[in-house]
Amino acid sequence: MSCIKPVEYYFTANVLVNEGVLQAKCRVKLSNLGAEPENTVQILLNRGLKASSVEQSGRRVIFTQRLCKFPDLKEIEVNLIEIHFERPLKPGDTTWITLAYEGEVEGYEEVFTYARDKIDENFSLIRTDVFSYPVVGAPEFKKLVSLLPSQRFNYRLEITVPEGFKVANIGRLLGYRRKKDMVTYIYVSKLPSWRMDIAVARFKLLFDKEEDLRVFALEEDYVHAERIMHELKRCLAFYREWFGEPVFWAGYTVVEIPEGWGGQADVCGMLLDSRCFRDENEVGGLYHELAHLWNVPSGEKIPSRFLDEGFASYFQLLAERKFLGEEKFREKMKFSRRRIIQMAEKNPILLEIPVASYGEYMVTDASYFVGAWILYILHRIVGDEYFKKAIKRFLKHYSRKPATLGDFKETIVEVCGTRIEKFLDEWLFGNKAVTYLKKRVPLEHLLSAYKP
Repeated sequence: MSCIKPVEYYFTANVLVNEGVLQAKCRVKLSNLGAEPENTVQILLNRGLKASSVEQSGRRVIFTQRLCKFPDLKEIEVNLIEIHFERPLKPGDTTWITLAYEGEVEGYEEVFTYARDKIDENFSLIRTDVFSYPVVGAPEFKKLVSLLPSQRFNYRLEITVPEGFKVANIGRLLGYRRKKDMVTYIYVSKLPSWRMDIAVARFKLLFDKEEDLRVFALEEDYVHAERIMHELKRCLAFYREWFGEPVFWAGYTVVEIPEGWGGQADVCGMLLDSRCFRDENEVGGLYHELAHLWNVPSGEKIPSRFLDEGFASYFQLLAERKFLGEEKFREKMKFSRRRIIQMAEKNPILLEIPVASYGEYMVTDASYFVGAWILYILHRIVGDEYFKKAIKRFLKHYSRKPATLGDFKETIVEVCGTRIEKFLDEWLFGNKAVTYLKKRVPLEHLLSAYKP
């Protein structure tokens, strides 16, 4: 597996919303983090995009491109570009490559229902999930799930759109240039990131200067922007009270996306489904994405998603209990248990494998629900004081270095005592979580089995 990683992006693009076309040029600074020289690098682009030229340090280089399906998820097809360096890239060395490409961005709804990205006058989205900018990595889903979230790069964006449209990004807006009936927005990343998200629509912006918070709302939903800002502020305050300061902080931006397009979060902001804007009962989506600020980098060989999605799911539930009431919390826990049962009936492997192996078996969706239940039972066993203390210590200790599930267990035992080892061994590193939940073992029985 190549050890070449992106460390900087300089992305310029014309987003031709009326024609449905993306014209782009992307300079990527690559670094060889391995121990051996590398002769080539693989780049993944959306299946509807085609490269016209590739340069290395200003000189044209040989490259090939072909449509390629992932061997472990054949429904995903990408344009695989292989670039041959003029000379091997030595360990520790860096180089710049530049790709010029254009075409139509095609979604992957047949694989991931949320991946509906396209260039369109109603809404345009450019992001990692559909490879609408050059993604460095092998065309293999299991490897990408592990590789991409571990990458960190800075970026600069220069995105040109027709007058009347705005470009939303979670980075810092440096300014914009007007030329005839086109406007170029210039953004830079606030902190090193693992992804770029660029949205184009007729946005309106709500800005809170004091706390450096921004909400990009679609014109028709701007009436809801104040409520979203309110929810953002009070949820931030709640998470800070319970778990301390975020792992990283550089202000925060919320960008509205169409319903069903899939909310996501990065260290400086989130993409938030329109339902959260229009329906106050759907505010849990905001709570969930915001909770990712309290995630540490994963050191798992193939991430189980417990340390990010499991955490975010349970933190969301805690916020819903705080702001929406105990009854709402109990409803969500019951719903979560039903989903686990449904998932186990559809995919019985969940009854056999531990949460620690969810990445290996490509069932990480279960971590959203099973992870929340593990943290819930842990919380009930040790109580508020020890739960908060343990989570705070874990987040602080691993804010700057990757953590494994073993590291999580070690921290919890260190704070809460060896009494909790049996529970973690059976629920996190064993298969008891899904087994017990599917059998509908009453909560009081679960708690009594592990309380001293």
